[in-house]
Amino acid sequence: MPVDPDASARALRDALITYTGADVAVVIADSDGRADRRGATCISIGAAGVAPLRITEHGDKRQEETLTDMIAAAAGIILGQRGRGAPVAVLRGIAIEHNDAGVATMLHHAPRS
Repeated sequence: MPVDPDASARALRDALITYTGADVAVVIADSDGRADRRGATCISIGAAGVAPLRITEHGDKRQEETLTDMIAAAAGIILGQRGRGAPVAVLRGIAIEHNDAGVATMLHHAPRS
């Protein structure tokens, strides 16, 4: 696990932009489980170039969504669990707000050093 996943995501993003010239966002994902269900899913632990949260509105309902977790979950289908899949997945066509705030900004508690 990276000590600072958001900083790792920024470093990867900077390197990809330098070497390819492509405007990309990077989400670092890891497996996570829930006590109330079997199995594991993918969540974001670091991000760069994409706002970790997005607001959706429908009628009078306003919802804050963990966009980077949804991106990680979609990529998890390709990535697989426990290193059995691909190390990288490329997702295209996702409407994002460019932002380097990182996943740490959406946590209820600051990460432990």
